[in-house]
Amino acid sequence: MAVFLIVALFVLLVLGVPVAFALGTVGLATILLFDVTSLTQLAQSQFSGLDSFVLLAIPFFILAGNIMVEARMAPQLFDLMRCVTRPIRGGDAVGATLSAALFGAMTGSSVASAAALGRIVIPELDRAGYPRRFSGGLLAAGGTLGIMIPPSIVFVIYGAIAQVSVTDMFKAGILPGTLVTLLLIGVTLVLVHRNGWGERGAFSPTSALRALGRAGPALLMPTIVLGGIYGGIFTPTEAAAISALYGLFIAAFVYRTVGLAALAVIFARSARMTASILFIVAQALFIGLLATLAGIPAGIVEAVGAFDLEPWMFLLIVNLALLVLGCFLDGVTILTVVAPLLLSAVRELGIDPVHFGIILTLNIEIAAITPPIGMNLFVISGISGTRPEEVIRGVVPFVGIMLLALVLVTYLPWISLAFLD
Repeated sequence: MAVFLIVALFVLLVLGVPVAFALGTVGLATILLFDVTSLTQLAQSQFSGLDSFVLLAIPFFILAGNIMVEARMAPQLFDLMRCVTRPIRGGDAVGATLSAALFGAMTGSSVASAAALGRIVIPELDRAGYPRRFSGGLLAAGGTLGIMIPPSIVFVIYGAIAQVSVTDMFKAGILPGTLVTLLLIGVTLVLVHRNGWGERGAFSPTSALRALGRAGPALLMPTIVLGGIYGGIFTPTEAAAISALYGLFIAAFVYRTVGLAALAVIFARSARMTASILFIVAQALFIGLLATLAGIPAGIVEAVGAFDLEPWMFLLIVNLALLVLGCFLDGVTILTVVAPLLLSAVRELGIDPVHFGIILTLNIEIAAITPPIGMNLFVISGISGTRPEEVIRGVVPFVGIMLLALVLVTYLPWISLAFLD
C-alpha cells in the first residue's frame, strides 16, 4: 500500500495533474483497493482538520494581500527605498530588494510580490541601464521573501499541519528573512560593482520625506499586525482579519485606488485562491491519514534508527531531496505532502519542528526560482516580456546565495529560534 501511494502520487504529479486532484484521486484509489479505512472516516478527518481557528487566517491574509496588490502600493514602497539607497552605487537595485522584503511582509505571497513589484521596478531598472537578465533574476528572487518574512501564509499552513504555534513561526521567520534579504543585497552589490551597472545619486531629504508620507500608511500595516501578535494583543487569525480591514481602509480612503467595482474583483479572486489552497490542504490531510495507516512516517523513523543517522545527516538528506523535488513540484505540494511524512522523524531526532518549518520554507523559496517549473521565473518572464531562459540565467547567482542561507539556517538553529520564548 505504501509503495502504491508514493508511486501513484509521484506519477500523477509528474504528468501535471493538479495537486488537489492528484492527492484526492490517489487517496480514493488507495481506499478502494486496500480497504484501509472508510469514506465516512475520510470525510470526518477532513472536516475536523479544516475546522481550525488557525486556518481562518488564510482567507484574511489572502484578502489583505490582494487588496495591497490592487491598491498599487508597490510604487510607493519602491520610491521610498530608492530615495534611501540612492547614494549607493546600485541603489536602485538594492531598493528593489528592500521593496520586495517590505511588500512581502504585507502580502505574504511570493508570486504576488514578484508580480506587483516586477511591473513597476523592471522598467525603472531598464531606464537606469541594468540588463533585463539581471533585473528579472533579482525580482524573481526578491519575490520569494514574501513567504519567509512574516506574516506568511506558508507559516499558517505549516503551523496547522505540524500543530505548532503560528505565532512562534512568525517569530522564527524574522532573522532568516532578514538574513536572506541581506545576502540578496550582498550579491546585488557584488554584481553591480563587477559590471559597472548603476550610478550614485544625491540623497534628498525632501524627496525622502515626501516618499515616506506616501508609503507611510502601507508601512504601518506589518507594524500593526506583527506588533499586535508579538505583543500578545491578538492572535494570528485576528491579526489577519485586522490586516484585511486596515488594507481595505487605506486602499479606499487614503490611496483611493480601490472602488466598489475593484472590490468585487478582489473578493472573487481571494475566494478562488482560498478555495484552492484549502482544497489542497483537505486532500493533504487525507493523504496524511492514509500515509499514517500505511506506516510511512513510522517507516522513515525506523530507517533513521537503522542507519543511525545523526540530526545533521538527516537534515542534509532532507535538504538534498527537497532541492531535487523543488525542480518538479510547487511549494504548496512540498509543504502539504512532504511535511506530514517527515514530522515524526523530525521529532524523534529532537529537531525543533519550528526550526524544521523554517528550513522547509527556505526550500520552498528556492523551489520558486528553480527551473524547470519555478513559478516566479515564469511570472517575471510573463510580465516583463523577457525570455524565460534569460530570467533563469539572471537568477543563478541569487539561487547560489540562497543555498548558502539554507546551510546557515539548517545548521545554526539559533537563527530560527532566537526570538522564541
